[in-house]
Formats: sequence, C-alpha cells, structure tokens
Amino acid sequence: MIANSELQRAELRGWRTGLTNLLRRENRAWWRPRRLLVQALLWTVVVNGFVAFALFVVPLMAGVTGAADPGGMDPLANGVQALFQIGTVALAAGAIVLVQDAILGERQLGVTEWLLSKPLSRSAYVLSKLLSHSLGILVVLVGLQGVIAYGLLSLASGEPFPLPPYLVGMAGLALHTLFYTALTLMMGVLTESRGQLLGVSLGALLGGLLIASLLGRFAMLTPWSLIGALPAAVMGEPLPLPIWLSLVSTAALTLLCCSVALCKFRSLEF
Repeated sequence: MIANSELQRAELRGWRTGLTNLLRRENRAWWRPRRLLVQALLWTVVVNGFVAFALFVVPLMAGVTGAADPGGMDPLANGVQALFQIGTVALAAGAIVLVQDAILGERQLGVTEWLLSKPLSRSAYVLSKLLSHSLGILVVLVGLQGVIAYGLLSLASGEPFPLPPYLVGMAGLALHTLFYTALTLMMGVLTESRGQLLGVSLGALLGGLLIASLLGRFAMLTPWSLIGALPAAVMGEPLPLPIWLSLVSTAALTLLCCSVALCKFRSLEF
C-alpha cells in the first residue's frame, strides 16, 4: 500500500489512463537493488549451475573414473542441453512463481478494487502487469542467464560459441518463458483460486511434455516442443519441422493469453 500512495497524476486519457503511474509502481518493485541482486544470484545458481556442472564437472569426474561421457555426448552438447532443457523448465516455473500474485494477490487483498476507484483504465492495469513483469523476467531470468551461459560455453569450447544458432535458442527460451508469464497473468484474471492458477500454469508446463510426446512432429506447433527442439536447433541437428514454426506458434499463443486477460478483465465486477 506504500507504493500505491506514491501514484502521481498523469495526463493520459482512454485506455492509457494511469498506465504511466502503474508502470512506475510495478517497475520500482522489480528493480529494487536487493530484490534484483537476490533474483540474479538465485537464477544464476539454478540455471548456470547446471550448465557449469555439465561443462566442467562431468568431464572431470569422467576423467577421474575413466568412464565415458554420459549419453556419449561431448561436454559442449551436455552444456547446451542443460541450458535449453533444464533451464527452459526452470525459468518457466520461476516465471509462474514470480507473477502468480501480480493480479490474483491484489484481487484477494482488495488492492485492485482500490486502484480502479482512481483515474485508471482496466486496460492500463493489465498492461502494466504484462509489460513490467515481462521486462523484468526477460532481463534477469533470460537475458542475464543467457549471457553467462554463452560465456561458459565459449570457455569450455576454447573459442566463441557460434552466435547465430545460440541467438535462435535464446529467442525460443525467451518466448517460452513469456508464454508462461502471460498464461499465469491470464489465470490471475480468470480465477480467484490460487490452486486453479497454479494447477493450470504448472499443469501446462509439466503436462505439456506428455502431450508433446503424443503429438509427434506436430508438437513443433506448440510451446512444449521447444524444450527438446531448442538444443537440437542450437547444435545444428535435424528437426521434424522448422524451428521458426515453434517460435511463431509460441508467440501467437502468448499474444492470445494477453488478449484474453485484457478482454476478460474489462468485464469483471469489483
């Protein structure tokens, strides 16, 4: 409520009414130095801890024991898989946890109703959540971890890792994470039950892996294919369908979730 008292008058009209103030409020919460440091360290350990382990620790252990590399893959391939398989799931789950209270929590506490009693459009309220949380997640969870992982991969290979395929992989990782961000925010509009919100969001993440295995090559038209397709695309391995189909479909579903959240929120009664 302290942050709410810091809202300032803004001369915007229509659907943008109050957007500037709310963006300032949401971004202030995201970019507090302590929170920023904690999130950066946490996700560096979670994501790049696995990458570093696959690149440096596993080969060292294999050399000591005389065993072959797990799965017959070289350390570089193991590192790419750690980033784009384990990291993809971890970052999506992290996005769900971080944004679950963005709308639902404020609705339960009555903050949303209080804010809407001010000069504020409903579209601006939802857009402020989508834009501020998407920016924070893209920078801290995806961008920072992508830069660190690129450095680790380049260090392990002894030369700069090929950048174009890596950027394709990072684009897929960003879109996958944004999809679950938008899905969770949409569920915060559609339901007032935290159990339903987490059930749908986490169920889509974990259950999607099973669904993708049943769809065969057509799984490439869903976000769930990215977990397996991104490492293959980065390493130049063949895919059943072009990777851009997965990227476009994931972007389209993300926009659909945003549109549903905006449309539904306008009809809610407070």
